Amino acid sequence: MLISICMCTYQRDHVVDTLRSIAALQLPDHVTLEVIVVDNDEHAYAEMLVKGQANVMDMPVYYRQETAKNIALARNCSINNTKGEWVAFIDDDEVADPDWLAQLLSTAQTFQADAVFGRVKSTYPSHTPQWIIDSGVFERPAVSNGQEVSSGATNSTLVSQAAIKKYQLKFDSDYGLTGGEDADFFYRLYQHGGKLVCSNEAYVSEEVASNRLNINYLLRRAIRIGETYTRYRIQQAPLANKLAYFTDVLIKLIILLFIVLVKLPFGQSKYAKPLLQLVDKYGKIKALFTSKTVKLYN
Repeated sequence: MLISICMCTYQRDHVVDTLRSIAALQLPDHVTLEVIVVDNDEHAYAEMLVKGQANVMDMPVYYRQETAKNIALARNCSINNTKGEWVAFIDDDEVADPDWLAQLLSTAQTFQADAVFGRVKSTYPSHTPQWIIDSGVFERPAVSNGQEVSSGATNSTLVSQAAIKKYQLKFDSDYGLTGGEDADFFYRLYQHGGKLVCSNEAYVSEEVASNRLNINYLLRRAIRIGETYTRYRIQQAPLANKLAYFTDVLIKLIILLFIVLVKLPFGQSKYAKPLLQLVDKYGKIKALFTSKTVKLYN
């Protein structure tokens, strides 16, 4: 069985460490790999890095370039170059656990899933503000093995090539500068009847980048996540559904505002997470009334 591992990269030297972790994967005897790396930099920043590491790997590594600065188009370029029965996704700032892919595949087979989402464990550089670590703002919610979901990300993922082809799935370039193209992609798979599950045993590690260790980045990200959720789930819904959604989100926003105010005197580590949840709700409401969105990729 061939599995294609897709990775998009943009001006990040860590892509070499990610490739090294892929080379160290422990796989079942019947599984072989190919790796497709798509450079989204018009100046081909990663070309020599990728090709240099490819020379010392015992699996084919294909370098491709998408010159248009658009993460959705880069992801489409990657899946267009796959030949595997399954397609895996990993980010260029992550390191795969040796059992990552084997666990994703095992979960997919056990639960007869079309897509499986593994865990991402955050690690922190030594200069990380303590409130960020204590607040857990970069920690992902716990999941159970086989837990069904309606969407997910491409940071630790396995998806059936048959499902991609059956439903003619592509990443939407409208999300190319905002992010959220992966959530939209997998939600459409879910709407087609695809089965999406989580794996509690498959994981990658990611050291949080220094430029993300601040409240300004976290607030922008929270607004964008809220906006994206509304865009791919609600914008095309009937008016009655939008009104019900608006009411529900507004009530949650008010409750979160109260929680933030209560926790405010106890410091940033206590109020940061509910504040970001509040801002997420603001983003959800904002996207109902305007098409202007936060861009994470400039």
